[in-house]
Amino acid sequence: MNYEVAINPYLKGGENVTVVAIKMENKGRYSYEQCELPGDHTQDSEDALIQAVLELVRTELDPTSAIVKNQEQLAKTTEALERANQLMDGMQKVNLQNAQDIEDILARLEELEAQGKSDQEETDEDTPQVTDTENQAEEAQPTPAVEDKKESEKEDDISETTNQESPSEDNGGSSNE
Repeated sequence: MNYEVAINPYLKGGENVTVVAIKMENKGRYSYEQCELPGDHTQDSEDALIQAVLELVRTELDPTSAIVKNQEQLAKTTEALERANQLMDGMQKVNLQNAQDIEDILARLEELEAQGKSDQEETDEDTPQVTDTENQAEEAQPTPAVEDKKESEKEDDISETTNQESPSEDNGGSSNE
């Protein structure tokens, strides 16, 4: 049996359905089948279109083969669904564990922050508080740079300074001679 595509496949209206027609001529016997395939098959090869139409015709003529095929597909789908459920259960356990870990971390962080605040308060309590007026009073007091000299040493310094600062006395008191 040699089938060929009778008309170019086209999409039907706004639906996602492709209309396909095939024909066969064999020793004076003519066969013509037209059907609607779900999805867009406008770019499929001629052989793929012919096989899709013949599959639909076989299903109409012998529904048991379609039932068997659908049961096989159902079994595959059921297996895939079970695997997906197992994966989902595993992911849910991981998510629950992650949520618990996050809660534990947040609780620990709050404890550390509370401990840090109490440590800071203890440090503040141990450190004497100095006011601005105390700081100003401390700055106003001069500190001696050199040790205090005895009274006799002070007098010697004064006399030496006086003698060095007045060179004009050596010249008789006048600078014009």
